[in-house]
Amino acid sequence: AVVTETLCFQRLKMKSWFCWILILFRNVSAAEHCSPAGVLTTLATEQEVTNVLKVVAVAAAAPRRGEFTFWIGLRKLKDGCVVPTLPLRGFKWTKDGSEESQVSRWAEEPKHTCTTTLCAALKGELDGSNVTRWGLIPFSCRMANNFICKLTNAEQKPNQQKPDPEKEPTASGTPQPDTQPTKLRCSGWPAVWRLKDDSPANFTDICASCDAGFQKDASGNCMDVDECIVGRPCRHSCLNTVGSYRCFCSDQSGNQHSEDSPECAEAATSGVLMVALVAVAALVVLVLVVVVTVKCCLMRQSKKRAMKKAEKMAMDSKDSFETANEKAAT
Repeated sequence: AVVTETLCFQRLKMKSWFCWILILFRNVSAAEHCSPAGVLTTLATEQEVTNVLKVVAVAAAAPRRGEFTFWIGLRKLKDGCVVPTLPLRGFKWTKDGSEESQVSRWAEEPKHTCTTTLCAALKGELDGSNVTRWGLIPFSCRMANNFICKLTNAEQKPNQQKPDPEKEPTASGTPQPDTQPTKLRCSGWPAVWRLKDDSPANFTDICASCDAGFQKDASGNCMDVDECIVGRPCRHSCLNTVGSYRCFCSDQSGNQHSEDSPECAEAATSGVLMVALVAVAALVVLVLVVVVTVKCCLMRQSKKRAMKKAEKMAMDSKDSFETANEKAAT
């Protein structure tokens, strides 16, 4: 079995989705394991790089440090030359044979050659679940490495369209793409991608975004979100519904009213007044407690002073009596 991490994103305008699968399985025939549903991933745009690094970070669930290397779909053919001035250094994407790229970050420059087939890998460092450094490195296509597949439902023919940035929706209320990781495994003969419940993975379903009010679970199913627990959006009471929620208040008879209704407004006002009355009553009680405490302290101190004065007078009387007796004796 092959344990993987999957992360999906959707282009809302183009109604297409892209999934990246990180495969922790060393093999020299990585492209065969990605097909027929996908290809070795490209890193042609900044957004694509961000998504791939997210997959790597998700796979590093347990805090750890160390380097990682993953085979990507970048290759220099035997009859091609390494060109140091080009972003991809003469390499081409195996997906469509293009050399277009918005990203050019090589951790190790390829040596000049026009007679050797070379492949490329994504190499970087992890600090916990954060990717701290990354870049491309050349290596022999005969080497076995872990690899990253890119799956898509976008029907694009090779060499007909340049790769464009995959823009995520902004934070202006537009639904964000579903990025819930889904664990898959490859098993059976012939090998088939399977979910945790051992059912075959349908990427059209598990990688498609959920409707508003739903989110993906670990098996890729859209499950209802309990907004009453997650966000606490209501001032009074909250009732979770399928795909949404409802805010309401209850009167003394137990009848429910919408939170925007006059009944809820009156309930809110009476609630505020009740809180104010309770606060005033608590303040009055506190003042009374302070007054009684101060009065008790003053009375205790006064009683102590009176007792000390009486003791002093008794001592003075005793001394006077003894002095008179001594005079009488002499």
